[in-house]
Amino acid sequence: MARTPFRFLGIALSLMVWQGVGASELEIIHTARAGDTLIGIEREYLAPPYRWRGLKTLNRVDNPMRIPVGTPLRIPESWLRVEPRSARVVALNGDVTMNGRPLSADARVPAGAILRTGTGGFVTLAMPDESRLTVQPGSQAQVEKMQGYKGITGQSTQINLEQGRLETTVTPQRGPAARYQIRTPTASLSVRGTAFRVGSDPAAQSSQAEVTEGEVAMNNASRDDARALPAGYGVVARAGEAIPQPRPLLPAPLVGIPPILEQIDLAIPITPVVGAVAYRAQLARDESFSDMVSAERLSTAVAHYKGLPDGSYVLRVRAIDEAGLEGHDSTTRFTLRARPTPPSPATDGSLSWTPGPESGSRYRIQVAGPEGFERPVFEQDTDARSIEAALPPGRHGWRVASLRPDGQPGPWSRTAVSDIRRAPGGAQLSVFNNRLRFAWQGLAGQIYDVQIAADEAFTQVLLEESIGEAAVTWPSPGLGSYYLRLRARDPDGGVSPWSETQTLRPLLPMLTWSLSSPGRPSP
Repeated sequence: MARTPFRFLGIALSLMVWQGVGASELEIIHTARAGDTLIGIEREYLAPPYRWRGLKTLNRVDNPMRIPVGTPLRIPESWLRVEPRSARVVALNGDVTMNGRPLSADARVPAGAILRTGTGGFVTLAMPDESRLTVQPGSQAQVEKMQGYKGITGQSTQINLEQGRLETTVTPQRGPAARYQIRTPTASLSVRGTAFRVGSDPAAQSSQAEVTEGEVAMNNASRDDARALPAGYGVVARAGEAIPQPRPLLPAPLVGIPPILEQIDLAIPITPVVGAVAYRAQLARDESFSDMVSAERLSTAVAHYKGLPDGSYVLRVRAIDEAGLEGHDSTTRFTLRARPTPPSPATDGSLSWTPGPESGSRYRIQVAGPEGFERPVFEQDTDARSIEAALPPGRHGWRVASLRPDGQPGPWSRTAVSDIRRAPGGAQLSVFNNRLRFAWQGLAGQIYDVQIAADEAFTQVLLEESIGEAAVTWPSPGLGSYYLRLRARDPDGGVSPWSETQTLRPLLPMLTWSLSSPGRPSP
């Protein structure tokens, strides 16, 4: 009898999964339709050496060419024609091996592969049906089975978790051959579409499961006592013991952080949860947590991160109860903008700073006004590591930031304080034995910075001294104009601004000198 592709499609759509009571093998149930024959079913679905005669015996069919419409026909899974499939690595971090060799991004992971993750290592796989499986740090898992069947919708996946933890989000399983199962040495979990986590502790001979979406069927490996785990519940199964009643997962903790963080070292506080003995913190670059950066168990309610690259992150935190079950997730998004790192302001009261470990080479300095840094009284960009600012006497708060390539400031430094004192008054000049003496009014205990330069910008400094008295002498220079300025340092660290620049000129033909201040003519 001639058969058409359309009729074969109809056959495939009529199949369903059936597991007999006490049966040890999964079977496909095909409901016979008009025109079905055992020979046709053999050609479409069975793998050698299985033949239609086996179907006839198994199902007690009298006439293989005439099957009554609606007759259920059992087909063992092991008889079906297998189509091998593989998973794809979509995210990888740290030490991860497959069959003892380092695993690479975008690698294919076939059935039989053994995955091991070191401390801080994890890998996320995309299954052929787009389910996601993430193997957590310190774990070992084997892809025991990953296959489809010719002409039948769906695939059969089995993951064996020997130790550690994994998390999975399962695409709704459609089709008669669809099956997604995770086994540990002490339990097995089967799903049709859900999100859950599994842990295995060989030393304690225990397994744990936490369901966050959908429902999971959990069996003890050594007992026939399946139990359904609904969303929001978890359970710890121990070898040789009945699976206990599921217990509610702890509520999600609160994590309150600004949307933009500018510190290169982060300490993120977690609001404590009643009943929690620890916390799990996971950091990822994506909303689905396929591309995780870190996964840690925290003994305190603070998550620490050092040296993260700038970018967008998603932080997921959950509380852990005394049984080891991990609770509901708290998810927080933030952007890290910690570079270039801010310089460190000087502590001596001067407007100077030291570059940070990842600072740039150009800086912006701001001095706060009465309304703070919203309206600074002074702002300047510079390549130098110190500046001189004509600020009035008093205490001034200031900060400095490195500039990004686009000219915008990075994170600001801490606010430093400079106590600006009144600048010394103008110096008086006297000449004796071809030496010039400059004297000015001062206070006891002050130190004075004195500069004499050949130019008004003080780029050609000829004399630079710090002295403890209010006078300085200088050999008479050659003919020309020179420039003098003074600055006072108080014993408590306060520094005055530079005084007004005074101009030193020779008087001819008497070969003496005059010292004048701005707005004051030479004598």
